[in-house]
Amino acid sequence: MKRTCLFVALTVCMLSPMNTFAQKNLIKAGEKLLPANLRKMVAPLVHKQTAPFAVQGLSAAAAHNLSLQITSQVQIKKPLMHMPALLPFEQHVRHFIFTVSAKGVERPFKGSGFVFAEQHEGQTVLWGFTAAHVVRGMGTDVNVTFYNDGKEYVYPARVVMTGRKYGINAALIQLPPEVAEVARPVLAAARFPKDGSKLFTYGFSGGEYKKTLRRVLAAHSDRVVATFPQQNQPRPGFCGSLVVNEKGHAVGIEVGGYSPKKEYLQWYHVKDKLQSLPRGDLSRISEIVPFNRAYDLIREYRNPGSALRVILFDGMIIGRISKDEFVERVTVHYEDGSYTTVMRNPFFNVAGLDDLFNLENAVQADIVINKNRIHTYGYRVNLKEHKAEKIGDTRE
Repeated sequence: MKRTCLFVALTVCMLSPMNTFAQKNLIKAGEKLLPANLRKMVAPLVHKQTAPFAVQGLSAAAAHNLSLQITSQVQIKKPLMHMPALLPFEQHVRHFIFTVSAKGVERPFKGSGFVFAEQHEGQTVLWGFTAAHVVRGMGTDVNVTFYNDGKEYVYPARVVMTGRKYGINAALIQLPPEVAEVARPVLAAARFPKDGSKLFTYGFSGGEYKKTLRRVLAAHSDRVVATFPQQNQPRPGFCGSLVVNEKGHAVGIEVGGYSPKKEYLQWYHVKDKLQSLPRGDLSRISEIVPFNRAYDLIREYRNPGSALRVILFDGMIIGRISKDEFVERVTVHYEDGSYTTVMRNPFFNVAGLDDLFNLENAVQADIVINKNRIHTYGYRVNLKEHKAEKIGDTRE
């Protein structure tokens, strides 16, 4: 009886618009985990969505602790007539995701984004991620909007760093401290997803909430390539959405789906010559920027130059690539005078750029890096002598 009364009393407190006992304890949690007794009382309320969507004065650290609670209990539920669901994660997913739009624009385009946490100098800081091409035309000042219970929670924000569409296709959004009142940061996946595993994507399609379920075709440090939904396909605005694994941990950022065969992308039509491509149908695919690649942006923001990545070819360190660059093409030449050229594609992995090629009887490789939209530079690799040289800037 006492336990029932306590549960009811706490429910009333959590629903109150005032800074009640339960809310004060959440705020007081600050930089440490919620006390075990409070965690036990709050958990069932949170998972049943009886807590208010916005909690006034909630700190970033407390918001992160709530994310830990939610994600620690994730299980896949498989209804007979519906797609699998991650519970209790999906009951709270609107805390994790938002739309991003240009500030001061009437009826602006809305892309998708999500929240993550950084531990910086002993403090928890909340940031936003979206795809770089989503915010390209929005300018620096943007709005991020959370939706729940028929309400919109709008916060001013700033795009402080972006990568390149064919490279680190991600943008880092600086969020105001007040966003912690509604936002919950995702937890990063500990490893790349396995081929064939399920991926759940949450965002906004045409401004409306949308969820998709796909399977992994291939995963490496630059891209996760997944199947594309055959039915109820997403519309513009879905790029930037949150992609999680079966534990509800962030795998990366959705950056778009397309049909390489229909668009006549060169790599697709020479795929029979390439190694390390997944088996199966690649005529309709989705690209995902891995979470750790997106996190390079915050490293670069804190310490310029720290996000340079090593380019490896045939076990050699060829050079380093920045967040503003991507591999435009690679050509491998053979002893008989033949060659194979592969243009930019989601299977280029700068940590093993030769993975796609058969190097038997190969004598040279030419690697072209796109530095910006009109300049390129490159590396010439002598595969017989096992050495490389840099080729200067050129205009395309």
